[in-house]
Amino acid sequence: MERYRYIPLSSTCQIRLLRLFAGRADDELSGEFFHTSLNCAPRFTALSHAWGDPEPRKAIRCCGLIAEVGPSLHSALRHLRGPDDDIILWADALCIDQENIPELNEQVKMMGDIYASAIPTAIWLGEESAEVKMAFGWLRNFNKATDSWESNQQAWKHDSEFIDKHHAEAILQSAFGNCKVLAFRNIWALLDCPWFTRKWAIQELVKSRMPLLVSGRNCIPWPFLSAWLRFIRKCTVQYEDFRLFCPRPFEADSKVLGICELRATLLWRIANQETPLLLFLLTRTLQFRCRDPRDHVFALMGIASDAERFPPTDYGKKTEDVFRQLAYACVSDTMNLKLLWSLLSSMPLEKRLHSWVPDIEKGVAKCDGGVLPTQFSVQQERDYNAGGKSFPEPQLDRGRNLLKMVGRIVDKIQLLGSDNRSLINAQTVEGIMKMRSDFRTFGQNLQLLLQQKYQWLEECIAIAAKTISRDDAEEAFKNALLSDKMVSEEAPQSLAVARREFSTCLRLMKEEACSGQLWFLAVFNRLSLESGHLLENMISDKLQRRFGGTEGRRIGWLPPVAEERDFICIFDGMELPYVIRPAGNGRYLLVGDCIIMGLMMGEGMQLPKTESQIIVLE
Repeated sequence: MERYRYIPLSSTCQIRLLRLFAGRADDELSGEFFHTSLNCAPRFTALSHAWGDPEPRKAIRCCGLIAEVGPSLHSALRHLRGPDDDIILWADALCIDQENIPELNEQVKMMGDIYASAIPTAIWLGEESAEVKMAFGWLRNFNKATDSWESNQQAWKHDSEFIDKHHAEAILQSAFGNCKVLAFRNIWALLDCPWFTRKWAIQELVKSRMPLLVSGRNCIPWPFLSAWLRFIRKCTVQYEDFRLFCPRPFEADSKVLGICELRATLLWRIANQETPLLLFLLTRTLQFRCRDPRDHVFALMGIASDAERFPPTDYGKKTEDVFRQLAYACVSDTMNLKLLWSLLSSMPLEKRLHSWVPDIEKGVAKCDGGVLPTQFSVQQERDYNAGGKSFPEPQLDRGRNLLKMVGRIVDKIQLLGSDNRSLINAQTVEGIMKMRSDFRTFGQNLQLLLQQKYQWLEECIAIAAKTISRDDAEEAFKNALLSDKMVSEEAPQSLAVARREFSTCLRLMKEEACSGQLWFLAVFNRLSLESGHLLENMISDKLQRRFGGTEGRRIGWLPPVAEERDFICIFDGMELPYVIRPAGNGRYLLVGDCIIMGLMMGEGMQLPKTESQIIVLE
């Protein structure tokens, strides 16, 4: 049978739809394409699916000829097809001529509008699975349970920091009865579906008016799952319980436990954000996967509020050129530049295109499937104001890829703590968890990890003592550890409790590190503190950086790739201080952003003996 050849679209406003003919389960898939203006298109279903393995190719008869698709799309079409009535569909892999680059560029630009026009969007999770089918049932029960609680403002406050533990337990009892563990496992199976890893899924979900999760011939509305994700994130104890039952917490090469839940939570949060910047979306979503590294940028253009300031989608450009031009477009805006440079902190200089331009492809590869340090904390709001009232005047030399910034060198790194990122690497934790059957070895390995974490805390406090004073070291370190603008704004009461309980937490961590028999009790007591989980999370967050002291008697958090004798620089108009390194010829290498106590709110702009100068970054 002759292979189907696409008829070119006659205008950039047209799309190609598939009328999928009705058929029984075993009938051959067949249909016909037709072109239509998006504004005049009939009601159609948009398909959102994970492309998966392209082999073996499967056939669909189109207009009497044969078109080939991957197994995932073929399965989705077979299940969405009705026995009696034709259905009109749009699926990117089939309705876009993937070999026609000009058409691909134009259709990709329209994809957001295509999903916004579709009713519904079918999010294909795969063929029917008993676990996913049960998860759908549990989420329906949960939706009914929360509906009955929403009228009780004390039990369910959408804008509250947390949901009260007793009310949360009552909701779960109503939804799951005595089958909570089974429900948790089934919901994890749902979150583990490949669709949740797709970069393109973000735009497809955000733009969809009526997204439905589909598994085999079963479906539920997306809001049922998003309500669960919102709920579990507001229940600290229940969230920890939920994480315990993740059947595959260490996704291949991941450095983050339960990354599939983190991805799903990001989808929910981004879908509810009104004006996300392109660079904010980029920094937050590097854990999502795409076959083409250029799609780390292109897949987000349709939902970015500032997409017009960046070069248009063009699959004719080389990957490096896409990333380089993205950086060029950020130069004139300090917020975008901050977001772009947040990707640099853990990226070795030799892995960058230039010291100030990250190579996103290599950066993602280097983290081995893990999450970059800033991915879940970077904000598109201005949390700090290191540059004070100054105004940036960057100058870009495209020919030599140099960036000239007005700035002030205000300090120099004198003491630098060790790099302890391995302590929060999920692979490290996985190695310990594999020994659970041997309780003695498991306990020894777990305590060794706790000892290393406490040694890191001791090292940090020692640096604070040498930099500031021995008497004030613990208090100074506490202030540096808990200096999180986002947490202070979103959970001020919880942060106040963490400040009060810090000394107790430190004492219990010391007991955990001791060789006595009661170390496990100390772990239990620490995590039972009102702020136990918050302190644990904030410690883990800071472990992504290195603690250090400066010649100017300041302490703070520095990039893992920083070195002693590097300079601290404040660029005009920038929110954060940056670490820079002399490169010779009067130029500098940008190392990464930092948090330095006493320099975050414009204080560095008023220091004596610091003059404004042109800093040339290469």
